[in-house]
Amino acid sequence: MNRILALLSFLLPFILYSVTCSDTLMFDDAAEFAVVIKLGSIAHPPGVPSYILSAMLWEKLTALFSLPTILSLSFYSALCVSLAAMLLYFTFRKMLSSLSENELYKNLSALFTSLGFALAPTTWIWANTIEVYGFQLLTMALALFGLVRFNITRDKKWLIAAAAGLGLGLSNHHVTMIMFLPFVPVFFISNLFSPSEKTQTSSKKKATKRKSFIQEYFSVFWERNFWMMAAGAGLITIAFYGWMFYRAQSEYLYMFARPHNLDELLFHMRGGAYTKNITQTSGSIMSARVPFFLKLTAVQLGVFLPLLFLGLYQLSKHRMMRIGLAAILYFLILFFYQINNNQWASTDAYMLLPFMLLMIPVLYGINGFIKKWKLAYILPLFIIGNTIYLYPSHNRNSYPVGEDLMKLLDSSAPENSVVLISDWTTVMLYYYHRIVENFRPDLIVLNYDIKFTHYRILPLNYPEFHEKIKHEYKDFLDELRKEHPYQATTTGCDLSTESLMNKFRKLVLKIESTAKEQNRIFLTDPRAHVFYMKEKIYNPSRYVSGCFMSTVPGDSLSAAEFLRMDFPYLSSPLMMNDAGALDKLVDFQAMLDQHISFYELNNDRTRLEQARQAHARVMKLQREMKKNMSFAYKIK
Repeated sequence: MNRILALLSFLLPFILYSVTCSDTLMFDDAAEFAVVIKLGSIAHPPGVPSYILSAMLWEKLTALFSLPTILSLSFYSALCVSLAAMLLYFTFRKMLSSLSENELYKNLSALFTSLGFALAPTTWIWANTIEVYGFQLLTMALALFGLVRFNITRDKKWLIAAAAGLGLGLSNHHVTMIMFLPFVPVFFISNLFSPSEKTQTSSKKKATKRKSFIQEYFSVFWERNFWMMAAGAGLITIAFYGWMFYRAQSEYLYMFARPHNLDELLFHMRGGAYTKNITQTSGSIMSARVPFFLKLTAVQLGVFLPLLFLGLYQLSKHRMMRIGLAAILYFLILFFYQINNNQWASTDAYMLLPFMLLMIPVLYGINGFIKKWKLAYILPLFIIGNTIYLYPSHNRNSYPVGEDLMKLLDSSAPENSVVLISDWTTVMLYYYHRIVENFRPDLIVLNYDIKFTHYRILPLNYPEFHEKIKHEYKDFLDELRKEHPYQATTTGCDLSTESLMNKFRKLVLKIESTAKEQNRIFLTDPRAHVFYMKEKIYNPSRYVSGCFMSTVPGDSLSAAEFLRMDFPYLSSPLMMNDAGALDKLVDFQAMLDQHISFYELNNDRTRLEQARQAHARVMKLQREMKKNMSFAYKIK
């Protein structure tokens, strides 16, 4: 029965994740991870080398069966979270082993708790896409599996699993794992999962005093087993970052950065340019994020929320509150970290590991509920009902973001165009499709700051065009290195001085003139267009060409494709909770403003009406998204 239920804890999530996977890329970092894994290059900080290497091996294995890259990597996330669910089943079952109760009740409690986490909304949304968070859940589940079994059995072999989980997590999404490290010693305290009833004392007999939690906690640091495990985790972490450093000595068609010395490696590992997200947070952002994360937690736990409090009561009753307090404290640390983090997309994913730890008191709550009321059959009904309810809002087949945006790019960009784009998702989607699938190799697509994430991307992908602009490009890079040394080799481009802005202006003008000499149409997306106009970088007289501003009149086909605004992903329920989609809606709004102005100026009444209708739809979608993600709208 134990093995059957364990298999069930894996199969149910894996089947659901797999059937809701999509064969197209999503917003945010999916395209970046897909191309980095395909090339074996360097991902954005902190580099996540354990995920990249393991996913590379998986992708190469599945390629033998002709599985497309996007589906393969989506299935990899599904596999990781499903394996995590199964490990949680074994871990939860072991936690209950010391309770003198019905074995079936223990097995069912472990199963319902594992499935309750695996099929919760935040877990599911990151389990069927290409991201690091599914792998991070697996690393945490592996660490807990080893720590709990060692605590109960004192068998040193389980320290290998704990060290592997911690090391893999630290060399992946290390922020969430670093914040778990202070709680690791708790799992070395003896009898952590053994009930201990209060000793009855008389006036003549003193009760045996138990060591305080603080004494037990710090005594762990004198244990050899603890340091053996810590050393193993450290060696695994160093090994994966050493592999990343080795790979960074080579060039790739796409690389987020290329840390070729120790200083640059440490900068990349500690978050690079993204550290400003936590250091530049305003009070208004924090006040907007608190209700979002409270709601996120309530929705994640759902019907298990009362069982969380029941579980804390059960832990207190049996004097096992140390593990309950550790779970709550870890959750609160990540909670306060995230409300201080000026981050839109994937902001909920940072809470996945704390949500996993919260399932420990939920486990004892479920066990107490089943034991007291004998109503075990109610919990699977809740899980089934919740799964049916969540299915439409987690089915990525209804959300073909990458397919829609690449079709829009294809229809909007005439042959051999030079396209400058500020929208991260569109740029990254194009680089994946160009490099991996040879999509529109005639285009020259650049980020609006020209260098994108690394200055070598331009010459590697467009050597002939680079040859024409290399002097202006070099002058700009030299000035950028002088003002902001790291920005030439990673994301970001602060044009903070007049000298730097002048070099950048000359570079853009050279790109435009070179495009004209080569009979290439020069296109910019709305935000790039507004920025270039504001800084007087180029002549603002432009035409509309689908989703771009153009140096020549756009064709009617590109306008028709864009103005219909009939992209399937806009009708998907997934968009309402996807902060990454917000940027694109703002982008559409800005471009439709340009279309409206253009048609008013040219007295094109038919197109003007189409543009206004599309604009109204985009604004309505933004209002609907605001209800779910109000925190994103307070950022100035």
